[in-house]
Amino acid sequence: MEINLTVNTAYTISVYILLVSTFVSTLELSSIPALYLDFVYPSIKVKNKYSRWRVFNYVLLSLVLLAFLFFSFGEIKYFKITFLLITGGVFYLYKVRTVSKDGADQMRLLALLSFSLCFLVENEKGMLLSVVFVGAQVLIAYATSGIAKLLSPSWRKGNLLSGILSTYSYGIPGISLFLKKHPVIEKLASHSAIITMILVPVCFFIPQPEFIYISLCCIFLFHFSTAVLMGLNDFLLTFPLTYPGVLILHGIVHGYLTVGQLL
Repeated sequence: MEINLTVNTAYTISVYILLVSTFVSTLELSSIPALYLDFVYPSIKVKNKYSRWRVFNYVLLSLVLLAFLFFSFGEIKYFKITFLLITGGVFYLYKVRTVSKDGADQMRLLALLSFSLCFLVENEKGMLLSVVFVGAQVLIAYATSGIAKLLSPSWRKGNLLSGILSTYSYGIPGISLFLKKHPVIEKLASHSAIITMILVPVCFFIPQPEFIYISLCCIFLFHFSTAVLMGLNDFLLTFPLTYPGVLILHGIVHGYLTVGQLL
């Protein structure tokens, strides 16, 4: 089975997911002041009371909606303008936030910046560069995270999740208590997280496309579970934007897709 995915389709999927991710993230920033951990940084609490801060977020939300409409109706010139404004806005938000930033924020910003830079390149080449770049980045991210967990004694021992799920930020007391009472299940869950993350870069180097499909499905389910159990919905809404790029890159590396075919 070969991957039958065009650059245009991959780019379209990635852009839509990126816009949805940006919209949801900005909506959360504008409506949930607690996201800034006010009890730790009082100065941030003051910032959240500024009306211009909320207005900025609402303007950014409007730009995302406009970009979505322009892209859907093929108004590429206006889409690019609004997309560049969104990128600048998200970069500003990322810069002024001193806490509550994670890998999803970094991946989103990286995608926005890379897609914006690729506007300088001819359309199809720019699309290809965009999706392949973020695809390569997510492979590095999963490999790094998986290896770091593998090298961690706590993750290997498998007694870390109950502690994480008992914290203020990610706490679900019922599940934390359940895992403490069932250490075998906790250990299995910990090892599953390690295996799932490492599985993606490992399967990438296997020529048969079925393996990379399976690994991406597994990591998607992992993100879904962390969204449900830990409230990490940002990862679920952001990281899948890179998956079309992973599939395209897999085809190029293993020779069943060529740049000439794609362009």
